Amino acid sequence: MTATPVTLSASTTTIDFLNPATATYGTNAQSNMSGTMVLWPGDVNFDSTVRYVGNNNDRDPILVAIGGSTPTNTVSNVYSPLDVNLDGVIKYVGANNDRDPILTTVGGSTPTNTRVQQLP
Repeated sequence: MTATPVTLSASTTTIDFLNPATATYGTNAQSNMSGTMVLWPGDVNFDSTVRYVGNNNDRDPILVAIGGSTPTNTVSNVYSPLDVNLDGVIKYVGANNDRDPILTTVGGSTPTNTRVQQLP
């Protein structure tokens, strides 16, 4: 969502949300990945808040999806909100896991931080 209203007309209106110069609604609503703006990943349970620890965290559903008791298990060839990094594999530990991006989204060094969805 843009930070301010955009006037529409009969001609096509283009808004480039990838461009860091495009102001968006909210506070820190996007992440800058090497000059390209992207949405924050990790709200796997769709409760509008990314949480790494605590009640309704977004990390535990990933562990449950892979079987719960063996954290090295994976689930492959899926299109799922639990596949946080969108590589087709739900993975809890190891390289390219889906748990680490959640921690990065909440700030990395303080796992109790949260990131709230930026919508009115």
